[in-house]
Amino acid sequence: METHFDVTEWQPTKPTEPGEEDITAELPTLVATLNQQTNDIYRHPYNPNGWFGRAETLMRLRYPELAVGDTHKAVLLCQTLLARLCDDRRYRLGHCMGFWMLDEADADADAETHDDDEDARRDDLEQRLADLQADAQRLQLENLYHSPAFEEGIFLQRPYPWMQARHRRRDDALVAKINREFEEAEARLCRDSPKERPAGQNDKGRCCILKRHAFGESTAPDKDTSELLGVFAARDLAPETVLVIDETQAWGCIGPGDGGSTANLSGGTGCSDPIHPNLPSEDANSEDLRWIRERAGKYAAEILLQCRFLIGCIADKVAHPLDHTLVARLTPTYRLEKVGLFSLEHDIAIPNECLQQFGIDIFAEGEYDTWVLFTLEARIDNNSWSDPIHSCISPLFSLFNHSCEPNVSWKIMNDHTTMVIRVTKDVHEGEQLFVDYDGFMKDQPLQARRKRMSKWLDADCQCTRCQREEAEQEAAGRKCTCGCGGCGGDGGGTAEWDVAEKPVFPEDSWKVRRR
Repeated sequence: METHFDVTEWQPTKPTEPGEEDITAELPTLVATLNQQTNDIYRHPYNPNGWFGRAETLMRLRYPELAVGDTHKAVLLCQTLLARLCDDRRYRLGHCMGFWMLDEADADADAETHDDDEDARRDDLEQRLADLQADAQRLQLENLYHSPAFEEGIFLQRPYPWMQARHRRRDDALVAKINREFEEAEARLCRDSPKERPAGQNDKGRCCILKRHAFGESTAPDKDTSELLGVFAARDLAPETVLVIDETQAWGCIGPGDGGSTANLSGGTGCSDPIHPNLPSEDANSEDLRWIRERAGKYAAEILLQCRFLIGCIADKVAHPLDHTLVARLTPTYRLEKVGLFSLEHDIAIPNECLQQFGIDIFAEGEYDTWVLFTLEARIDNNSWSDPIHSCISPLFSLFNHSCEPNVSWKIMNDHTTMVIRVTKDVHEGEQLFVDYDGFMKDQPLQARRKRMSKWLDADCQCTRCQREEAEQEAAGRKCTCGCGGCGGDGGGTAEWDVAEKPVFPEDSWKVRRR
């Protein structure tokens, strides 16, 4: 947040409400205040006043999820400081609460007198900390107004305007590294699983390559298509050719919940494997993540997935989590109107506790600020695959684009961390390789498929099948031909109308995403 940004780039994450105050004229002042408060936090990260002050500014700027993140840290600091002050009255707080001092008079066992003025100042500090904690908790609840009892608020996923340019795009070095990963994965396949390829396929060179301008290069000066990446055939490919066996360390499973609750999976018991949150490479003492599954219950899979990304960034000692190659490759989809839920517990408290478990100072290390957590979450949401129990991101599979008539299939193996990606039809060199994000929708009508694809796309799917079916419907003078009454596949009879009067089927803007 220390980077100044133009007020024209401001995109609040709080949904617009009727009668909301126009703060356009106030924006330059608020932005300058936000930057100054962030710099002050970097200088004095253990002063709860700093976090509370920035939370007020973020609330004013209409970033409720970030305001809650800052109030959470203010509350944690107040609780810690109050506990220390109450447990040992010999200690005094240093400048801006950044360090502790031992009072020599109180530390002397022979001292018979006490400084009444110092005791009064100490009592005053305790009262001010208690008041600040109460104010922070009040502000927290104001931003969790959707469901205060469950500590949940609503927001719109947006790119944060202070994000640096290098975190907004994928550079050539990253594209080259991903292509090396494809080569290495194909080499392992030929070496370790030669039978996975049809006869004669193993010695014909690489299968696929990642390229820019996946859907053609635009000549319009205001439209940059270089960020549209796609996987293309590097040579002619026969059906059943295995492109890659994609392995990952970023995955998670749901837990049984407190007391072994059966509410996780429609009356089931969640994941029955008690050690699933830990991978074989993880030490049970230093990297035990089972506490996340027990605490988050049915929401644990996505939270574990996010925590694994954070742990990977820490282990690889990257300068910033968004610089990590496994994070930088993931592109988010920021939907214009779809409102989601955020949770104090699941989106803020648990990830921060995980960071602390792995040695990150969540107050002093700004690279792991709350906005970074939500930026990572937006990328995970747009690239993960899941079943009722597991969530996972496969690092190479995430680069394939969608089509409702794909030429590539994918299958998850029993370990839930390995994916097999293979060609399903004849593919010529230079042809783009597509997968179907939601295979069970393949027999659904156009509008039903497009509505489902809105989970990943912020516009109608424009694959060859969808364009062809749309053209056929328009030529027939109707929007819907499936007998659903225009509802996208829900049934209800036949509907016909002139193309010029075809209705709009908006996504329910209040359909929330639950963790």
